[in-house]
Amino acid sequence: MSSYLGKDWVVVATKGHIKDLPSKSYGVDFANSFEPEYEWLKGKKNLFSTILTKAKKSSSIYIASDPDREGEIIAKHCFDELGKLKKPMYRLRLKEITKEELRLQLQKKVGLDWQAVESQIARRVVDRIFGFEVSPDLWRRLKIPSLSAGRVQSTVLHWICEREKEIQNFSKENYFQLKLQGSFLGQKIELKYQSKEKLKENDIHSILNEIQIKPEPSRLETLKLSKIKTKKINRNPPKAFSTASLLESSFRTLKFDSKKTMRLAQSLFEGKKLNTGETVGLITYMRSDSTRVSDSKRKLGEDYLKTNYPNLVSEKKRDQSKQKKFSQDAHEAVIPINPHFTPDKIRSFLNTDEAKLYQLIWERFLVSLMKPETGEEVVFEFPIGNHLFVYSSETIFDSGFKQFPKPVEKRHREFPEAKVGDPFHYQTFSMEEKVTEPPTRYTQGKLIQKMEDTGVGRPSTYATILETLLKRKYIVEYQKNIGPSGLGLKVDAYLFLNFQEMIGESFTKELESQLDQITEEKESRVSLVTKFYEDLQKILKSPRKKIEEETQNSQAPSKTTKGTKQRILSDTKEDQKQSFQAKRNPMDEKQSLSFNTSASQKCPKCKEGFVKTKLGKNGKTIYFCSRYPHCDYITYDN
Repeated sequence: MSSYLGKDWVVVATKGHIKDLPSKSYGVDFANSFEPEYEWLKGKKNLFSTILTKAKKSSSIYIASDPDREGEIIAKHCFDELGKLKKPMYRLRLKEITKEELRLQLQKKVGLDWQAVESQIARRVVDRIFGFEVSPDLWRRLKIPSLSAGRVQSTVLHWICEREKEIQNFSKENYFQLKLQGSFLGQKIELKYQSKEKLKENDIHSILNEIQIKPEPSRLETLKLSKIKTKKINRNPPKAFSTASLLESSFRTLKFDSKKTMRLAQSLFEGKKLNTGETVGLITYMRSDSTRVSDSKRKLGEDYLKTNYPNLVSEKKRDQSKQKKFSQDAHEAVIPINPHFTPDKIRSFLNTDEAKLYQLIWERFLVSLMKPETGEEVVFEFPIGNHLFVYSSETIFDSGFKQFPKPVEKRHREFPEAKVGDPFHYQTFSMEEKVTEPPTRYTQGKLIQKMEDTGVGRPSTYATILETLLKRKYIVEYQKNIGPSGLGLKVDAYLFLNFQEMIGESFTKELESQLDQITEEKESRVSLVTKFYEDLQKILKSPRKKIEEETQNSQAPSKTTKGTKQRILSDTKEDQKQSFQAKRNPMDEKQSLSFNTSASQKCPKCKEGFVKTKLGKNGKTIYFCSRYPHCDYITYDN
């Protein structure tokens, strides 16, 4: 930024927050409308004294922390300290670091956004109250010292634990798909049997008997085409990245975790020295829940495409008004500032990982401006008695955005003009056996995408939430799959049993909405915090439910039959030792991570132990007896 401002300016960095609530005391003044009591973060007082010395020599001061709630509270703390100098002070909110953006913001000469400050204080105080009130309760009830409870983290932990229970309770189901092979209009095709239900082997044999394929030899010779359905295909390109979709895509394609992705994105946002010698910001602000693209950025992208990919430019402007339900839409999407800075042109100024992430953002932005994939799907229906067989064919007229960055082959299968009554000549049949698959564990990317979709958390907190759960050892991550540790399962069981009103998904996203309303001056910080505190106190004063006792549906997966009883967790020594690490015994695969849950299912071999699960090195769930090595039951099947 200093290269844009010239020699008369001095640019210094606070390196993030300078103050926060104290780590070892409550830090909230209950007698004074829940006012926060901030203290200097370690090392920041000395750092800021240097900034203060330089500020004394200046004629005016501009605070350019990030343009969101967290950035606003940093700016507020800087204003508090620098205000003693009695110099003009202004707030810069840079959504991108460019000469033009900087010039525009300097002209505005605005102050703090006090409503954004109020919103951030409300969130911080609510989280502090939850943590300081619930954590001691957790210690006492579970008899495990130093446990911590976080408001939003507990919601995400519950998702992870519920998914693990779904996997444990999953029972595989074998079913069959019936297909007929033959010819139609001189071409060999395969018809599929249409059924709303999964077919068992006996069902298939009954169908074969009814349509006279069995007993051998077959008496079925032809089926007549009764209906032709056509459907237009119009697949729009994906929108430009929001923070959540960037984190999900980066995790899926580049294998970067959320913390690494945000660190690299911050570096790209702050800019790099290119061959001009100036530091140039490369992407817009990377904390955004919007996919909106400004008109000026759209024009830059379209101009680039018209020069380099003229056949792919979309003729229609996509409707940008349809943002996700819980989107604040305060910033535009995460996009390159100038698409003419291609990945190849600036690769030498970036490290390897920065180049990979920049290319991902650059390509996604351009793709979002391209034509849709268009075509037609044709479905032929062949009924026989009460049974229906179908054949579908897809023809792509224009691959649109899918031709970027390299052209793709057209996918189509053309028939001569088919008409109702044309025969399908039967030759043989096949039965394809299939097995239902259990739910898959979340990855970081999928969890963050769910946070955005449900309104739980905000772009500035997504990465921190997962980082906190990993740090507390409530979850484990192995080969990109995330599951709960034994400790995490126990904490979730207790919290959800007793504090569901405070950590349930609906309450959490409603609170996020109320925080947004504070920013919009439609809600009072004090009234929000007061109500939260009073509601929490009611729960804390009520009798506790114990996780050891039999409960009805309190922790069963959502599809569990009403009234089903299950033991939530066993209070084993293994759990109390926070057994989230790999077990070292002959039955374990090397370095596999145990999710170490206690299930209600008895061991089918010894009838004494319980079936437990762990995530194996190959990604499969391993089921084994809790009495191992006294019982050697082990299987990959449930």
